[in-house]
Amino acid sequence: MHAKIIGNVHGVGFRARTKYIAEKLGLKGYARNSSDGSVEILAQGEKEKITQLIQELKKAFSKEYIKEIQTDFYPVGAREFDQFSIF
Repeated sequence: MHAKIIGNVHGVGFRARTKYIAEKLGLKGYARNSSDGSVEILAQGEKEKITQLIQELKKAFSKEYIKEIQTDFYPVGAREFDQFSIF
């Protein structure tokens, strides 16, 4: 899954929380800040677990922080990750 999280998500622990939840769910990939103020997430794993990641982020960060979440699901490509990282 590739997601773009739009809102006030820089400087509030969003990427660290994403990593914590993703690792708890056994997901791999990364979360990184984008220059436009959003956070980009690339997560690999079971679709049910990825959906749970998004739901848990919505619970952890209110609408005050998350204005919009754009998601796209893709089959795993040539690059597979061995852990979940923050950039």
